[in-house]
Amino acid sequence: MLKKNFLIEKLKKIKIGKLFYNNKFVMLFSLVASLITWIVISSSNNEVVPVTISDIPVNIQLSESAVQDGLRIFGGENLTARVNITGNRIVVGQVTKNDIQITAPQAASTIMSPGNYTLELSAKKVGVLQDYQIVSDVKPSVVTVMVDRYRESEFTIEPQINFTPKSDYYVGNTILSSPKVTLSGPEKEISKIKKVVVKADIPGEIDSPVTLKSPILLYDDYGQQITSETIKSSVNEVEVSVPVLMKKKVDLVANFSNLPSGFNLNKDLVKISPSSLEIAGPEKVVKSIKEIKLEEINFNEVNIQNNTFTCAVNLPEGCKSLNNTYSAEVNLNLSHFKEKTFNINDFDFKNVPNGKKASVYSGDLNVTVVGPAGKVNSLKPSDIYAKIEFEENKEFSGTMEMPVKLKINGVNQVWIYGKYFVNVNIE
Repeated sequence: MLKKNFLIEKLKKIKIGKLFYNNKFVMLFSLVASLITWIVISSSNNEVVPVTISDIPVNIQLSESAVQDGLRIFGGENLTARVNITGNRIVVGQVTKNDIQITAPQAASTIMSPGNYTLELSAKKVGVLQDYQIVSDVKPSVVTVMVDRYRESEFTIEPQINFTPKSDYYVGNTILSSPKVTLSGPEKEISKIKKVVVKADIPGEIDSPVTLKSPILLYDDYGQQITSETIKSSVNEVEVSVPVLMKKKVDLVANFSNLPSGFNLNKDLVKISPSSLEIAGPEKVVKSIKEIKLEEINFNEVNIQNNTFTCAVNLPEGCKSLNNTYSAEVNLNLSHFKEKTFNINDFDFKNVPNGKKASVYSGDLNVTVVGPAGKVNSLKPSDIYAKIEFEENKEFSGTMEMPVKLKINGVNQVWIYGKYFVNVNIE
């Protein structure tokens, strides 16, 4: 009795929490717990429980002849179904949607041409686990699929953007990030598409470029919008850019090189057609434009007969002609002018190589002069200065063709017509 009381007192002094710091106790406790768990699981092994397996993909196979005929199933790619199964709790707990296959067995024998088909679904086991039962019909029990041949077509996207520009502003052609789109899907559905458009309404009056994104819309022959989950598109929306440019009317101005001194280019002498253009461009650029100079005319190419020129209109970058005109005709009224030929035989040679002498092979040159009749009549051959210039520090010998630079001294408003060359002898 004394010994028993001693043990009781000893146990009272031992705290339960401290036991788990004892390795031998922890090992013994783990073994006992595992044994109890095994007994509980073993006692429930024969319990049958129901489980629903969901999101099982529906697999529909066409016959080989249907596939060779180009038939495809559209709209059936993401079909899923569910079934109920029963079995041992441990087994059914391991069954997944990959262990069950749902098919439409009659598809291969019934689908031989395009159309909509209603197919019955059935389920079967395909996984390693077999110790369970499929106890319900597939839900849904039937599906409807579209069968057709595949077709792919490219369409130009038509912008239908509504806007109102401010006065003195011009709206250019709408620019799309993707001007074309490729649509693919059932042949019957694609054949219904008449046009592809993007639509947008821009509020207020616009005076600066606009950029927005808009979805593409499909329309049939009757203007009805087409919506179909079976039609796939290379792009679903595009970026729409509406260029807004400032417009302005500007004068065209003739531009000349080698213009004779004292020559007055008044409106009676120079006629430009058209005399002005309406242009459009970035606001900052257009505001700075006062006039537009035409392509340069070399006055050495002007004479009584050759007095009309077609010149390009060189617009600043980013600008365009609203008249769609990019050239102008420049006419010089030379009705009171005269041209005369003078024989020149005095030449000034420059940079002749040391120790050598240069002379014109023919001895003279006929030069045509154009200008007001009174000025030309007063002109003498000695008033025309002719210079032949050699390149410095370069050796020349023999006979060669050289350009002649001509200048009229002491008489203004007259000019030399044409380019002149002479054969020069170096000895």
